[in-house]
Amino acid sequence: MPERPVSAVLTCDQWVRGRHEDTAVEAVPPGTPYPVALTLTWQDADPAPWSEAGGPVPRGSAVDRLCRVYRLDRRSVARLAVGDVRDGLDYARMPAEVTVIGADPGPALPGAEFSPRPGVPVMEGAGIAVDADDRLFLADGGRREITVLDLWSRRLLRRIPVASSGHPARTPIGLAARNRDVVAVVAGPPGLLSVSARRELAELPAPDGAAALPAGAAPRRVAITVSGEVVTLWAGAGGQAWLVAGGRAPLAVDGARDLVVSDDEDLVVLAPGRADDGGQAPLHRVLVTATGWVRTQPLDARGYDGRGLVALAGGRIGYWSASGFRLAVAGRVRYAPAGTWLSYRFDSGVAGNRWGRVFVDACVPAGTDLRVATITTDDEYETGLAPRPPDPAHCRPDPATAGPALPPAALTATGPLHRRGDEPAPWWRLPPGTGVLEAPVAAPPGRYLWLALRLTGDHRRTPSVRALRIERQAHTLSRRLPAVVVGDGEQAAFLDRFLGLFDGLLQDLQVRSERRDLLVDPAVTPVEALPWLASFLGLVLDDRWAEPARRRLIAEVNGLYRRRGTLGAIRRYLEIYLAGDRALDDRARTPAPVLVEHYRLRGLGPDLGADPVGSGRSVLGAGLRVGAPYPDGEVARPGLDSSAHRFTVVVPRPLSAEQTAVVRQILDTERPAHTAYELCTVDSGIRVGRGFHLDLTSVIGPTGGLRPAVLGAGNADRDLLLGGPATGIAVEGARLGAGARIG
Repeated sequence: MPERPVSAVLTCDQWVRGRHEDTAVEAVPPGTPYPVALTLTWQDADPAPWSEAGGPVPRGSAVDRLCRVYRLDRRSVARLAVGDVRDGLDYARMPAEVTVIGADPGPALPGAEFSPRPGVPVMEGAGIAVDADDRLFLADGGRREITVLDLWSRRLLRRIPVASSGHPARTPIGLAARNRDVVAVVAGPPGLLSVSARRELAELPAPDGAAALPAGAAPRRVAITVSGEVVTLWAGAGGQAWLVAGGRAPLAVDGARDLVVSDDEDLVVLAPGRADDGGQAPLHRVLVTATGWVRTQPLDARGYDGRGLVALAGGRIGYWSASGFRLAVAGRVRYAPAGTWLSYRFDSGVAGNRWGRVFVDACVPAGTDLRVATITTDDEYETGLAPRPPDPAHCRPDPATAGPALPPAALTATGPLHRRGDEPAPWWRLPPGTGVLEAPVAAPPGRYLWLALRLTGDHRRTPSVRALRIERQAHTLSRRLPAVVVGDGEQAAFLDRFLGLFDGLLQDLQVRSERRDLLVDPAVTPVEALPWLASFLGLVLDDRWAEPARRRLIAEVNGLYRRRGTLGAIRRYLEIYLAGDRALDDRARTPAPVLVEHYRLRGLGPDLGADPVGSGRSVLGAGLRVGAPYPDGEVARPGLDSSAHRFTVVVPRPLSAEQTAVVRQILDTERPAHTAYELCTVDSGIRVGRGFHLDLTSVIGPTGGLRPAVLGAGNADRDLLLGGPATGIAVEGARLGAGARIG
């Protein structure tokens, strides 16, 4: 029983080429095997226009690499340590805000560098951005300049004047950063500038769509998409606003006063002036496509105070309210009561073909319904229906490619679908909440087939169709029976449908049997089978590892066992775990951990024949300490005792408490039992004389992530050590000719 050929509808381009009536094609969350889903079209639950009356001027927010949010107020920049927002926020334990820059001198930064000019408030503007090097850019409208600060060293890098002799009134009013690209939007006259912490300002061309705006419109906000395109928000009289980017036509977004681009896709989030009296503030979202704009479902920013948005890791959007910093959630929409999707023509290539079953991967909540209808023919008649695009749709079909033929008349989808208890594909599992619906093709034999799906909702919920598969050949069980048993007409049709139940079960079992090799492939086996597959190699998986990392470990553990206990094997273990969700991506590169064996850093040995006493006081380690006597009662150890069988693991990234525990478990399990180790991360600090070695344990980053060293203060294990370190040469105790030698 060979596997039957299947025609599938999976991609966005395939869905939009059908004929849509009150249906939409939307992107689904990442991490699922489907790129898009077919749903009912929708409208905002509250279609009232935005109002900016009484709202404060949005001054913006930014986030650095450690997910610390910076809010720009009238006279200060406040920092909030939010943490990793992908795991959610604990508002009860959220730390208080810290004023990083203020009008008054304070302990955070030297006051002399940021003292206000008489009569000009500090940061009289609305622009704030943080680039990939954690440099904070501030648009100071009062001084008509852009201030650049280094967040790690907490130093003023430069002040960039925006006004010039040709434009003495030019003022910065907005900033945006993406990686190391920083763009400023200015007024008087309006324009865009490229900003850098090192180079001078550079003029950027005005977007093409700005010429179509009414007279008096001026840019107010700017953002940069993931693909590097600059998007500007222009404002006019009476609350009018437009989105402008590239060669696209401007998009009217009246009432919008601020914008931000999502961290993981080209999705522009627009904010009103403030929340309404009921506390609700819908955030409109618009996807920037190659040809234009596509609206998508809004977010709910309840209690938004109108002071700006910030894009956080994982695609989350943060905002400020009277109760503090919050995250926006999915907003409410009103779905259409019913909609129909009519497919393009499927071609089996065989005249009089008998089509098999239809499989629909869909989520059908309670109160909704999904129906199917089919029509077949052997004739190639002309299309009788005009294509109708979906609204909204995250992609458009290629206009240069002729669309497949539609049927001469619309289909009424009335056939029910049976919900299967399992997945007909060989072994993998569907996302939670998604099931497989099945139905036979209830149409006479024919070469061509069209299919219609009828979606019905209750205004609050909608069916979500993720994939569609059609068997291009039906079963042949009835052909193996005597003709007198099969009969003709209704009797033969009934027998075909009846035997289709048994054929479906046998076909699924056959496919699973032929593809059972997938169970022993770490890349595609179900996640539930990973512990079973790992047990073949004597490996016990840790659920704290990301799923891609567990799959990569199973694929490589056989080779790692051959080199178990070596530096290369331990390093590879750590690389796989630290790669996390990117472990299966060979193109992804993460900083590799560094393993340093202490015996390699012994330095120069002592002159053992010159002075037995001085020689006994010499300690072999990461250098040579001479002339420093041991404290009373301490016995001098041989040099090899302090370095043999010891190594240091340097992880060039900060680790959470759970990650540190996992790394230590890997080291305790995979290192030789007679060895000892020390674990260091970038947040443990540079210790001069105690393990800081160029090209070995030194990590070059954006100005370093350490606190400044203060003599006589600080933690001796984390700050700079001056004087006599535990290892290395103690200069004040060295005696030439007695305890130390040159050369």
